[in-house]
Amino acid sequence: MAATTVTYAIGDIHGCYDHLLHLLSLCKIHSRGRASRFVFLGDYIDRGPDSRKVVDFLIRAETLSPRQFVCLKGNHEELFSIAAADASDSQRMAWFQNGGEETMESYDVTDPSDIPERHRIWLSSRPVTWNDGKRLFVHAGIRPGVPLDQQKERELLWIREPFLSSEIDHGVLIVHGHTPTRSGWPDIRNNRVNLDTGACFGRRLTAAAFNDEQLMPLAILNDAGPISEFPFTQS
Repeated sequence: MAATTVTYAIGDIHGCYDHLLHLLSLCKIHSRGRASRFVFLGDYIDRGPDSRKVVDFLIRAETLSPRQFVCLKGNHEELFSIAAADASDSQRMAWFQNGGEETMESYDVTDPSDIPERHRIWLSSRPVTWNDGKRLFVHAGIRPGVPLDQQKERELLWIREPFLSSEIDHGVLIVHGHTPTRSGWPDIRNNRVNLDTGACFGRRLTAAAFNDEQLMPLAILNDAGPISEFPFTQS
């Protein structure tokens, strides 16, 4: 019988390259040689110091192992893509004020259109969701009560409420980021798992490990501490 693949979902990176490398090394230890897949939930750029390094790394990883690395779009990739196109001054300012200046500094440019074309195309062409049959991986969340195939892209990238407070069964577990937790720990509910733990604000970068046998995470991993088997203690 084929070994079960472990899927590691990784929250918002926001230019925190060192956090990313440390977390991936923990995922490798946790996998114990099992087949693994990595689903990144978007927001690779902005706020943190090393957006270019993060994007370089993910492009190389996806090119070498396209079935192993799934890189979804976040709202910051959308903000960047608008700013790098024929954007108005207000649209560019929206990106600058949300971490775009740090991204341009990491690329050593003063205009988003000067970021290398390969990176611009990659950032703007990310898929919005990935579904493994048990879980829907998405950046921000979904509109409760709307069928999954009728969700609007803007809400998949930007929604907070009424998604975060919803207790309804969405048909699949929603694995998302976008809304940083104040505790630095993931927010795990019966219907969703939030993995944005605020790495760019000096907190943790977090991954959740999943397999085909159970719905909820097998383990929670973060770059600031040891691997925690689920359920874990948030202390």
